[in-house]
Amino acid sequence: MEYLVYWLLEFMDNDLTPLLNIAFFYLKFRPRTIKETRDHLYKKVRTTHWSHEAVDKVINHLVKLKFLDDQEFIRYLVESRTRTKVKGIYAIKQELKRFGVDKELVDEYFSKTEINEEKLAEKFLISRWDGLKSLSKQKRFKKAIGLLQRRGFNFEVSKKAFEDLINKE
Repeated sequence: MEYLVYWLLEFMDNDLTPLLNIAFFYLKFRPRTIKETRDHLYKKVRTTHWSHEAVDKVINHLVKLKFLDDQEFIRYLVESRTRTKVKGIYAIKQELKRFGVDKELVDEYFSKTEINEEKLAEKFLISRWDGLKSLSKQKRFKKAIGLLQRRGFNFEVSKKAFEDLINKE
């Protein structure tokens, strides 16, 4: 904590304090990736006197202080997408790619973390099951598989989740 105070005081004399405040405000609402934050600050410097080097300096200090951590962002996003906005591993990886997270970090995370995709697919399908019950079995199957595949689940996982729900009926 003392280091944080010292570091912030170091910026007080510097011209970078407003840029640092912009970064802190941007990080206030949800965790961000390094690339997201860098891109946001680069947009801000177009209309101001700061340079890309100043942005890089602020980014490096935010990384040192652990305000920016791509590994923590991966954990946050996977937790979010498996708890509330349910998505399959493929869709989560694509979303992480869009956020600019390094592919090696993503692959490392998923190799160390076990995620039960079948359980997630079933959880999502249960939330939509009432709307599918009135359809014939063939139409229900097509719609359910389509819903799950648009959420990033592969065909085998989708089929297994559908069959499990049919068997529970």
